[in-house]
Amino acid sequence: MKKRSNQKIFKISRQRKRLFITTFLILLLINTGLLISEAMKKEVTEETRVLASFSNTPGVSYQVYLKENALYNDTVQPEDIGYFTSLLDHIEVTFENKYKGADGAEYKGDYTIKGEITGWELGADNPTPAWTKQFAIKPKKTFSTNDNELIISQSADIDFNHFNSFVAGVRELTGYSTTYSLKVFMAINYTITTEKGEISESLQPSITIPLGEKYFKISKSGMEEKKNDITEIVQVPVPLDYIKISLLSTLSLLCLILLILFILAGEPTLTDLQRKQVKKILKNHGKRLVALGENLLVSESQLQCYVNSIDDIVRLSDEIERPIFYEYRSDPAEIREFFLIDKEIAYIFKPFDSGQPERQSEEAEKKQMVS
Repeated sequence: MKKRSNQKIFKISRQRKRLFITTFLILLLINTGLLISEAMKKEVTEETRVLASFSNTPGVSYQVYLKENALYNDTVQPEDIGYFTSLLDHIEVTFENKYKGADGAEYKGDYTIKGEITGWELGADNPTPAWTKQFAIKPKKTFSTNDNELIISQSADIDFNHFNSFVAGVRELTGYSTTYSLKVFMAINYTITTEKGEISESLQPSITIPLGEKYFKISKSGMEEKKNDITEIVQVPVPLDYIKISLLSTLSLLCLILLILFILAGEPTLTDLQRKQVKKILKNHGKRLVALGENLLVSESQLQCYVNSIDDIVRLSDEIERPIFYEYRSDPAEIREFFLIDKEIAYIFKPFDSGQPERQSEEAEKKQMVS
């Protein structure tokens, strides 16, 4: 049995081998550096952390009381309907505020119920007050608790006819006829104190009653829930970008594998280079070439002229219209010469100069790089 010689994974020219090894080594170092930098990155970002949450939900409700009349059987009328001024006696309004907070917080403040009459400018595109006047309806009260819930509730009777008479007197006094409204509101001021900070806010639930009208409707406002948070700014580490780390790891591993492959790759021998060169000649000029049997060499009586390249002998072949011969070998590396016979002259091209194998190898490698 023949011993199999140690064969490399693949063969590549010396110049290409050096080029690929250098390239993949540089890429491996760059990717490894980026991978280490990404894995060791310690970035932080600022986040707002809620330490305690609080809410205040104001509300308002009312009932309209009528005088005894022939139109309505019930003298107490509900919300959200129209009312006749001539039938109205008074309005009972109830304000409240529901507080919810965190344990350990102090919730304190004050509240009062007021009325505000506004006379509006005529002809303005947007409603603009011409004048306002406030009235105290309920005196100021204070509150304080350390509980996490508190409900404040306060009712007041609104003497509608008194305020309606007031605007009638203003109209007579000024001679200026416009529209008027009465806003009844609870002014709530509160402070929430905790170990982590303090919050001060105000609320103003209200109803608005048109004045000086024969028929009117009442509207509500300022009943939106108000939420308050005590917060702090904290620094938290930014999570590692595992997708980027995975990609860089994969690229580094790929570069390492390719680097090892090219380090283990063999270099083509002179025979390999000769075989490749002859195969190229046979492929490019096969139509002009004729393979002869063994021992059919050029006669010594013929004048032997050596040409420098296959292109030279191909041009001669085209010019004198004769084929180019070579001695057939199963291994193209064993084909040593191509020749052209023109009467007594034999034109010969030898792909390899057996006397200078080192130069042949270098030239063959250069040709391989170009090809």
